[in-house]
Amino acid sequence: MDQDASLARSQVKRRLFSLHQSLFKAMREVVVETWIKVMVSLSTLSPLFTYLAGLPLGPYKDKKRLLRYLGERPYISPRAQIGCPNLEIGPKSFIDDYVTIYAHRGARGGVYLDRNVHVYRWSVVELGEGEGCLRVGANTYIQSGCVLNAFLSSIVIGANCMIAQGCVFMPYQHGFADAQRPMREQPMTSQGDIVVEDDVWLGANVCVMDGVTIGQGAVVGAGAVVTKDIPPYAVAVGAPAHVIRFRGAEGSSHVIEERSTD
Repeated sequence: MDQDASLARSQVKRRLFSLHQSLFKAMREVVVETWIKVMVSLSTLSPLFTYLAGLPLGPYKDKKRLLRYLGERPYISPRAQIGCPNLEIGPKSFIDDYVTIYAHRGARGGVYLDRNVHVYRWSVVELGEGEGCLRVGANTYIQSGCVLNAFLSSIVIGANCMIAQGCVFMPYQHGFADAQRPMREQPMTSQGDIVVEDDVWLGANVCVMDGVTIGQGAVVGAGAVVTKDIPPYAVAVGAPAHVIRFRGAEGSSHVIEERSTD
């Protein structure tokens, strides 16, 4: 009998402990949600309130939960560094901690991000000499550590693209023809805009050079250097990047055709 009573008491204690944990978790969620709603309502007054709203949510991409409370407004981290007069950030977009968006003095272009564009930490956007712009289509995610320098010409990235960590977009080149003059003092040149069409996936550390168009639905493998156009739905790898096949059921025949024209 004593053993049965002890077992019953142990079960009651476990149930009470479980109930206590559930109640504590529910209360915490109510408090956190109330805190976020209040801070978000004040966030138009100062970026400080945006920072305070995110405190209970944890680090990095946990902050994306704030978008639920912002309605159609974008989230711009108070830790982002932004100095760009011509900047448009679309609804539901997410600008992470330590993102830099900067226009040099004399830059005449702008940065235009469509709906639900995410730019993650340590990515750098620079506008420089000329009218170069950065335009990014809806639902495109730019992962951490990317560099997008719109000097002389523009960078145009379509909708629903996946830009992996460490990708670099350079629509210009430094001159180096004069061996008697430091390269940093020689004029920059450009072969034209970089265009990345819709639904493109760039793997980690891809470098895209000036004048290149990457066609819709293409995939570019990690570490590739893209110096020439990539056709739609192609899979390209290497430095310089070359097409190894095409997406879809007829991929093998497409590879033969591509190689025969080299």
